[in-house]
Amino acid sequence: MNDLGKKIRDLREAKKLSPEEMAEKIGFAKSTVWAYESGKKQVTVSHLSRLADFFDVSVDLLLDRSERVIDLDLQNAAAIEEYNLMLDNKPLDKTEIAEAASYIQVKRRMGSYGAASS
Repeated sequence: MNDLGKKIRDLREAKKLSPEEMAEKIGFAKSTVWAYESGKKQVTVSHLSRLADFFDVSVDLLLDRSERVIDLDLQNAAAIEEYNLMLDNKPLDKTEIAEAASYIQVKRRMGSYGAASS
């Protein structure tokens, strides 16, 4: 919990806000901000979401889960239905996703795509 509290404090300080100013802007009690930053209180799910929105970061970043790996079978439409894959701020359709996956697989087989490993 102390890592999350430190991250909240670091993000707040990067915005040059006091705990009181942040509490007012985000709609938390001052004591809540202090308790979160000191690790004395566990951040609720709803507050975690509000903090991520306030700091314009992901919840995963707040929880130090930025190294999370998602292994998707891009050629299996059912496996990716729950995801909205974007490129250049536009959603990829199923055909584009399948083509991209095929391209990468061929390039890897040929040994000419980055430092891919099996």
